[in-house]
Amino acid sequence: MIDEELKQKVLKEMRNPEIYLKGVLDYVEKRIKYVFGVACEDKLSINEWQPDTAFVGQLNQKTALITARLFDLWENAIIEELDKRLSKFNVKIEHYHNPNGDMIIIFPDGEKMIWEIKTSQAKDSWTGATHSSSKSSNYILINFSVNKNQSLEFGDNPSLITGLAVFVWDGMEAEWQGKPTEKNSFTSLKVSSEIAKQRPEIVVVGLLEHKKKWCKIIRKKL
Repeated sequence: MIDEELKQKVLKEMRNPEIYLKGVLDYVEKRIKYVFGVACEDKLSINEWQPDTAFVGQLNQKTALITARLFDLWENAIIEELDKRLSKFNVKIEHYHNPNGDMIIIFPDGEKMIWEIKTSQAKDSWTGATHSSSKSSNYILINFSVNKNQSLEFGDNPSLITGLAVFVWDGMEAEWQGKPTEKNSFTSLKVSSEIAKQRPEIVVVGLLEHKKKWCKIIRKKL
């Protein structure tokens, strides 16, 4: 069993906004060339590289493309930065290439805590294929916006991420919404206002604005 006192110390450090606003953000913006190489080489903006006209009536596909391209950067950045910050507790953070999660925390006594990392640009939700009952109940949720008109460079691309919200949610009470079919296994996650009021500590960067049923995600402007 995980030492509860140490676990709470780890969670408190994981909820340090500086980790995400400095270390993680810096990591992502310095490695844009690895996911938008062609645009960087030609100094194109995302809108020039993939204009809206190429997604007539389906701009959500463009958003999904950008989110998917950037996911590995967010994941690598979070794992690398947390591994640095949590080393003072003799805790290790590693990639967890497993259907149950993306990241694993290994405590000094060998106990483990598995986490999922999810990213989104939606106003109030995240998307995933999470019907398996064996999925982790611990989540790092990233919600962000990008400047699609900024010309990209092969070097650093500061200010490309224009808004950020981060939630570190252990023992998540919310359930993924949606029923699997033969052709579609995607589900969506929203944060209910009721749960948000019960778990204010999960908010690390940005805000959850309580509405009648579901919260609206308010990103911190960068």
